[in-house]
Amino acid sequence: MGLVSVKKDFNLQIKTNLKGEILSFNACAAGYFTPEIQPGMKIQELIEGFHLKRFSKSQNGILHTQRGDFLVNCIALEDEDSLSFLLQDPETVFRKLEEIPECLDRQMDFAIKVMDNENDITITDGNGIVLKVSDSYERHFDVRKESVIGQSIYELEKMGVFSPSVTAAVLKEQKKVTLNQRNKNGEMITVTGVPIYDDDHNLKYVVSFNSIDIAEISTFQEKYEQLNKFIEEYHSEIEEIRLRGIKKSDIIAKSGAMENVFKMIVNIADTSVNVLITGETGVGKNLIAKLIHKQSDRSNSKFIELNCGAIPDNLIESELFGYEKGSFTGADSRGKTGLIELADRGTLFLDEIGELPLNLQKKLLQVIQEKKVMKVGATKYVDVDFRLIAATNKNLQKLIEEGEFREDLYYRLNVVPIEIPPLRERTDDILPLIMYYIEIFNDKYKKRKFISQYAIDALINYPWPGNVRELENLIERLILTVADDEIEIENLPDQIRNALTMNMAGRTLNEMMNIHEKRIIESAYMKYRTTTKIAEALGIGQSSAVRKLQKHIAGYKK
Repeated sequence: MGLVSVKKDFNLQIKTNLKGEILSFNACAAGYFTPEIQPGMKIQELIEGFHLKRFSKSQNGILHTQRGDFLVNCIALEDEDSLSFLLQDPETVFRKLEEIPECLDRQMDFAIKVMDNENDITITDGNGIVLKVSDSYERHFDVRKESVIGQSIYELEKMGVFSPSVTAAVLKEQKKVTLNQRNKNGEMITVTGVPIYDDDHNLKYVVSFNSIDIAEISTFQEKYEQLNKFIEEYHSEIEEIRLRGIKKSDIIAKSGAMENVFKMIVNIADTSVNVLITGETGVGKNLIAKLIHKQSDRSNSKFIELNCGAIPDNLIESELFGYEKGSFTGADSRGKTGLIELADRGTLFLDEIGELPLNLQKKLLQVIQEKKVMKVGATKYVDVDFRLIAATNKNLQKLIEEGEFREDLYYRLNVVPIEIPPLRERTDDILPLIMYYIEIFNDKYKKRKFISQYAIDALINYPWPGNVRELENLIERLILTVADDEIEIENLPDQIRNALTMNMAGRTLNEMMNIHEKRIIESAYMKYRTTTKIAEALGIGQSSAVRKLQKHIAGYKK
């Protein structure tokens, strides 16, 4: 399994009085904040960093806390003596924000606001379809906004709303254009159209605006540059939200090594570039492939997966390419569509690509190059459009030297390499994974097991040759076989306990005490979250709890 998929799609609703004292909450909030949420307690105490006045006045905003990020919306209720706060997961709300109309509206509204509304603003997509116009458009062009939005500028030009179309000129010349345009009343207006490009230099929008005096164009240029700066900042904001969403809501992985993997995914997800994922068995290569697909613009289409090492050589060709009816003995009389063709418009994931037979490597290379596939026994090619992700735990360059893997195919696959580090190189991920699996398997088997700090120390110091899959299997076995509620170090396999002893050899007493304190603080933080609860559980003062959190928890802020 490797990395762990998680979905945090929540809508937490909490009703308070004007002082912030909790009056009621929904079941989702009760489950998320259990056991600390109680009627009468202040929301400021429940959620560190929550400023009542800020959110009750601004109506909405994003709150960053040690527990997680919340999109906060405030609703003032009719009785005016209470407030209703809706807390949502930003990853869910803002996933691919640039692809939904609300994001577009925000960009368009900004454009119209930043340019004086007395000037006619028209914003189209890259095909010349009108997305938004300013209010003054109706007055100057004698048409209703509703009849223009969604129309092609070419049709509007034919209808005589304006002539000629500056947007059409921008689309043709792919650059800023200024020309004299006549409206349906015969008035001549100087109009400027400017192209807006995405990161791949594809023309995404055209913004056009009129100017009564050509001398005013320089002013509009400044405003256009202001708009471009806003869009760049907004794009960066979206990328940060997507990265935060991946880190906090899609997989259990908190280490710096995995953050670099996430950044790579954000950068390449929306392209169709081929990806080669490498890493040891059990690190989660298949989950990374699914995450790339989920983050891509192909996410609404199929994710087709094939483990090349799990199918006999004589069957893998028909699985990949499909076959016509009667093409060989034992074939289905109806024929079969291959996985490559099934992945059309979606993503094809070939796991253990190093196991693919040489004769099929040549056929796969041809499909990648030509984007055409032919079934076994067929005479015609079929066009296919798929994104290819491959994965392996083998050294493909060594296989090339041994004549077992085609070099030309390797370079086709290895356009963007992503290496998943083994668990022993990202020990920061071990504790969150332990706590996650204990919760999962307690729930699955109706148990109430918990794990001692000494056992956690041993698990963190073990090298995990089987990586996350090995950790998952061990926790499941411990939940099922340990008789007591507490899992002690004595319950762990010998090789894990021995690894802890070897790791401590040669360390001073202070070093070992510091390591042990770090594990205790990390465990308490994972379980209790608030400094008040942590201090109470450990029998220390709250100020001491804050100092120890700042010392041992990376990025912790009071």
